[in-house]
Amino acid sequence: MNLLFLSLGIVIAVTVILVTQKFIKAGFVARSKVKDQEKNDKKNQEILDKLKNENLTQEELKKIYDDLKKKK
Repeated sequence: MNLLFLSLGIVIAVTVILVTQKFIKAGFVARSKVKDQEKNDKKNQEILDKLKNENLTQEELKKIYDDLKKKK
């Protein structure tokens, strides 16, 4: 009888782990995307600050903007 309850508990635990694995993995992926986006935002802000300090003309800014659009 004890063996039956023990095996039933193990089956339930394995089932719960397998069912929730998909959602846990999706959470990790979402978290990594948020971290990557934060890094990109920080890097973009640093680039923007550098460009502001260089006193570029409107034509130079337009060229930089076009180059960045081509990269994406």
